[in-house]
Amino acid sequence: MSECSVMRQSMPFLLTESLDRDQREQTHQHIESCAVCGSEWAAYRDTWGVLGELPKVEVPARVRDRFLVAIGAPAAAAPVGGAQVVAFHRRSAARWLAQAAAVVVIAGGAYFAGHRTVPVTLAPTGPVISSITPFSIAETRVLSASAINPNIEGRPNIQNVQFVDADPNDNTVGLSFDVTSRMTVTGSPTDKSLVRLLSYVLENEDGAAPSRSRTIDWVKQTYSEPGYVDPEIANALAKVLRNDEHEGVRIRAVDTLTTLSGPGSVSTRDALIEALKNDPNPAVRIKAVEALANMARSGSAFDSATVATLRQKAAQDDENLYVRVKAAEVLSSIRP
Repeated sequence: MSECSVMRQSMPFLLTESLDRDQREQTHQHIESCAVCGSEWAAYRDTWGVLGELPKVEVPARVRDRFLVAIGAPAAAAPVGGAQVVAFHRRSAARWLAQAAAVVVIAGGAYFAGHRTVPVTLAPTGPVISSITPFSIAETRVLSASAINPNIEGRPNIQNVQFVDADPNDNTVGLSFDVTSRMTVTGSPTDKSLVRLLSYVLENEDGAAPSRSRTIDWVKQTYSEPGYVDPEIANALAKVLRNDEHEGVRIRAVDTLTTLSGPGSVSTRDALIEALKNDPNPAVRIKAVEALANMARSGSAFDSATVATLRQKAAQDDENLYVRVKAAEVLSSIRP
């Protein structure tokens, strides 16, 4: 199997962030060096963006019933007497998987059609990070010296210098280094490119905790307006709450997450429950249970797993006393 074929098989996993670091970097570098695979990747990425903007559509009852009959399952029965109808809540994962599957089919079809008939082009829905010229999707790059301007401008910060001579007989040497420069990206808080850049910073910032804390504070200040709320930023904050090693950052993530996501957000509830169950710091667990109490008072619906966790915390002898009291308060506020 050719290298291009292997890389194209990796592209759907690159979209869904399912590759490990080495595979992701190898795929990115190949995309940048191969024009054909670069076009293929653009088709995947644009299709992914288009599908993400499509409205959710209910399955017609007749189509649903025909499908259930075809697989041998009973059709949904109409409510009888005083029976209650329980609403079916979509799981975001189902839409995500459908979106990923559609990308494979559509982008792959676009590539096949482009080689058999005429090129198929999908219009992008808006700016994306990779469209910003100074950004490279690969973490490392190999450039020919002839492609570099010999005039060094702007005094870039060059670090971790290494000298490379892989083959002493080929009259070629290398200079490897990390280079940093200051960039400013401007736009409306609702611009998708800015939202995705900010989400990336929240999830991947390697600096000290105060830097990430300042980022979270800025997000809270900027995106607290209802019109600016974006699920990508909320999901990034949920990852910070799960993964950051500094309890101060996690506490800020709880405060900001509940402000941005709104009281009825299922993703917010799940992130708070996970923090209540697993966070080793009692201050973070206190913040999480307080946020859950506010959600309960506002009338948010809690599923059975959430209720079970709250009951376990309320009765846990070795748990912080305030956490136990607040967990019991949430249980008393949940509407039957």
